[in-house]
Amino acid sequence: MKTPLLLLSAVSLLNACAYKNKEADLVVRNARIITMDGHDTVATAMAIKDGRILELGAEYQILNRYRAKTVYDAGTRVIYPGFIDGHCHFLGYGLNKQKVDLSGAQNWGEVLQRVRAFAAAHPGTGWILGRGWDQNLWPGKQNPDNDSLNVLFPGRPVLLQRIDGHAAVVNQAALDGAGLNAQSAIAGGLLEKREGKLTGLLTDNAVGVFQKIFDDADEATKRKALLDAQRDCMAAGLTMVCDAGLDAGTIDLMRRMQEEGSLKIRIYAMLADDSANFSKYESGPYISDRLVVRAVKCYADGALGSRGALLIKPYSDDPGAGHGLQLSSREHFLKVAEWCKAHGFQMATHCIGDSANRLLLGVYGEVLGGTNDLRWRIEHAQCMDPADFQLFGKYNIIPSVQPTHATSDMLWAIDRLGPERLANAYANKRLMQQNGMVALGTDFPVEGIDPLKTFYAAVVRKNADGVPPEGFQMRDALSRQDALRGMTFWNAMATFTEKDLGSLEPGKRADFVVLDRDLSTTPEPELPQTKVIATFINGEQVYGD
Repeated sequence: MKTPLLLLSAVSLLNACAYKNKEADLVVRNARIITMDGHDTVATAMAIKDGRILELGAEYQILNRYRAKTVYDAGTRVIYPGFIDGHCHFLGYGLNKQKVDLSGAQNWGEVLQRVRAFAAAHPGTGWILGRGWDQNLWPGKQNPDNDSLNVLFPGRPVLLQRIDGHAAVVNQAALDGAGLNAQSAIAGGLLEKREGKLTGLLTDNAVGVFQKIFDDADEATKRKALLDAQRDCMAAGLTMVCDAGLDAGTIDLMRRMQEEGSLKIRIYAMLADDSANFSKYESGPYISDRLVVRAVKCYADGALGSRGALLIKPYSDDPGAGHGLQLSSREHFLKVAEWCKAHGFQMATHCIGDSANRLLLGVYGEVLGGTNDLRWRIEHAQCMDPADFQLFGKYNIIPSVQPTHATSDMLWAIDRLGPERLANAYANKRLMQQNGMVALGTDFPVEGIDPLKTFYAAVVRKNADGVPPEGFQMRDALSRQDALRGMTFWNAMATFTEKDLGSLEPGKRADFVVLDRDLSTTPEPELPQTKVIATFINGEQVYGD
């Protein structure tokens, strides 16, 4: 016997009502959701509750199944998993906003002009701090000295860091306060001298003498810095950052601010290489919803721009500068590696030069012993000897690279390295091929904060001016899909957070970014115009109208 049509309609209506009764906090609709789930899944809507994704699918399916307190209409725009910056200096970026901004200064005279203006606006006897000068932008590319600073500020200490943070100019008042003179010697650091006197130019560990200034910033200063940095990160579509080197006290402040609800961004905190920090984490890593502390950041060498990167052969443009600087002994790195393995921490080491990379890959290999899932990292991996690439795969070491370093350095890196070594530098694709993944970041404030520029530099290998027209060493460009993975899922893998982050899937955290165009299909010339429309963390809109 046929079921009456009226009965079928009633049953269908009841089923529809039952479906619609599923509760959600947020439904996102009218979107193109690139899930990055490994299966190229694209959805048009998703339902979210308690900060996690309930379901993704076709719009009619989600809208018929869920009723939500809030519905977000994406306006047919593209949604990606929240971008993760795999290597940056989150606190440092915020603190820099309270210093003299020296970035882009075209000569030393412009630097001095900015410092004078800052000092006039901030009178007193306290430190004048600045960052961002880059002698590679100046005529003659000569390093500065402190002669003018001594005249302008005879009694007020001044410290002006190079853009990479690995070199600085300090005036005589600062040198005197630190007890530094022409007879001073600092392992892993250089104090430049001229005619038997210090010029005020310091490199690497010599700059570290003044680190206490930053560590001792009061809580109000750090709170403002963290909130300033968070605001800019969220506007850039970042939902998580890896802060590469923090003291335990700052990490405690971050935890308190997250518990208070003022600091919403996720932070993967790397402990700075210091015994005092290690002693606070003897019991192992700290893992919460928005804060993970399970890595140690070390420095093997300095930076290429300040000739502190440790090279196998001398610098091509200044053989007298030697091979660069090794900032700690092999024995020290081995001791840290053993501590990390024993206490469940990831080791992450800054390695720019080919010699530094070889040194730490050897230390890692000795402690790791072979195949593993400890996910230790080399940060930057900037200049490699061809024979050493395979060590990443042999010991399952993650290369953590910053594509904009290539497009910032390319105009002068050939001078430092020469053509033969440059051919094996900034080798993002070859590094990715060792383990099938690479972590991508910006290294802000050394570079800009924008992850969309990371994508452009990784794929197109050109700077903001479109130089070079053919792209820089395109054999090492990443595909668009791999660049997106490096900013999302692979960065989650590199931070042990892939079960919650890095892709948009049921059960995972609802961290996502809304863009005005699809990075996978937008023509290359239009990519730099891409805009972030909105950013969500845990299903909460933290940026956008």
